[in-house]
Amino acid sequence: MSSVRGLALASRLEYFETKYGAEEYRKFLKKISTDEINFSRQPVDGSYTYPDSLLARIDQILLKDYFENDVNHFRSVGRWDAENFVSRYFSLYVQESQPLEFLIQYARLREYLIGSGEMTVHVLENNRINLSIDYGQEIPKTVCLSEQGFLEGALEHCGAADVDINETTCASESDTFICQFEIHFSQKK
Repeated sequence: MSSVRGLALASRLEYFETKYGAEEYRKFLKKISTDEINFSRQPVDGSYTYPDSLLARIDQILLKDYFENDVNHFRSVGRWDAENFVSRYFSLYVQESQPLEFLIQYARLREYLIGSGEMTVHVLENNRINLSIDYGQEIPKTVCLSEQGFLEGALEHCGAADVDINETTCASESDTFICQFEIHFSQKK
């Protein structure tokens, strides 16, 4: 995860502004700015590639200053992102209630949308999947948890119910640099 698309950074910033309001958002932009990038003066470009250290910096500030050091808040960030992202970029799968097809297409487009982590989807049955994301390096747990929240929310948005994500390997805790998940769900009726 040496770099990340601006779209991933923008989603964190949009989440923050929605949750905490415009005034606190302006303060947050000053906190996350660096000597190289001043977010108060230059908005995030969704198609631009940024160093992954910026995402880690944003997550650490969120964790310390806003989430009371509870890393599990990042699942909510991921779910919020799914609600806003999936309808914009994958509306067909939402309208047609196609969670499995969404996952397959998201894996294909991930490099262009997120810019980090190569996703592989292995369909075991129509509602049982093994999914892996190879980051090529260790990642913060915040990224892993927001990924899980995103996947759960996106699948539900695309017609899945009773989504169960079991993490079997985490790139934040192992030398494999891969997050692996067993995902089970049922189709909404």
